[in-house]
Amino acid sequence: MNSDAELELARQFRDLAGVPKETEWPAHFDFHIGGYPLRVTYSVQEFLRLRAPYALGEQSPPDGAQATYRSNAGAPLSAIRPMNIELRPETSDHRAAKATDVAVEVQTGDPPFDREVYIDSPSHSHVVQRVLGSPELRASVRALLAEGFSSIVIDDDEGEICAHLQAFTESHQRPGCAARMLDAFVAIVRNVPHVARSSEPRPADAERTLLRIGGILCFVLLVLGTPAYFLAAGARCDFEANPGATVLLSLDGCFTPIPLGLSAGLLAGLAVARVVSRRIRGRSSSHERAPYAYAILMILSIQVALALSAAVLWTR
Repeated sequence: MNSDAELELARQFRDLAGVPKETEWPAHFDFHIGGYPLRVTYSVQEFLRLRAPYALGEQSPPDGAQATYRSNAGAPLSAIRPMNIELRPETSDHRAAKATDVAVEVQTGDPPFDREVYIDSPSHSHVVQRVLGSPELRASVRALLAEGFSSIVIDDDEGEICAHLQAFTESHQRPGCAARMLDAFVAIVRNVPHVARSSEPRPADAERTLLRIGGILCFVLLVLGTPAYFLAAGARCDFEANPGATVLLSLDGCFTPIPLGLSAGLLAGLAVARVVSRRIRGRSSSHERAPYAYAILMILSIQVALALSAAVLWTR
């Protein structure tokens, strides 16, 4: 984090907006460029965010090869909203995930864009291709990411276009940096196509639902597991009232189930997690979901193994 660069970039946006020095955080700089309302939000030592409503845009239906992106020639595009098209710099992890067929990413047919930008979206591929159909839009996305933005989301949960900058570098001290960012962002806002809201429900994402349920179960078990363990142990772990209580010297000792449960849980968890995580594939976010699934299954396996070990050893 470069504080001088951060302050200089904030000053440039402030001067362009014609507002006094900010006294409250986060600070908001409002613009109206080319008929499009934009808001720049800046929070000191945290982030800078560009945001604008998903406007109708001015992009005419693409011709030639791009025409295949339309369901009906000349008809406006219809899609499930929000489309949540997230664009990030493509990394070696993304390329490795695609090479092993874990992640499947939409390709635009623009080699530099496809090489530099990773597309993550739950929307159908033809919708994403159509939204990103403008060469000017794609060039502007690349320009913003080259300026250090970590992500650009087109049609987020609030129905807006949002670009996030979270790390400030020396390059942000260059004269005109804020103006270039605004120009690129406006070009994105201007070139998104009109997308009618489809009445079709979004397909169920059972995988995502299971990960959420698993995460909740892990949290509950981690919070309640320890008190439940000692409650079930009873007098075995009451060393003051029960001088004969043992720790590890007998099969029904206070902590005897722990090493057995950890060992069995780790072995079972590794086996199950390895199989399940390999089945998580085919989405643009699969490579990010697989580690979460792995961790959830490991935690659940250990918790279940501890409970079973205690039940077997303490009821002998």
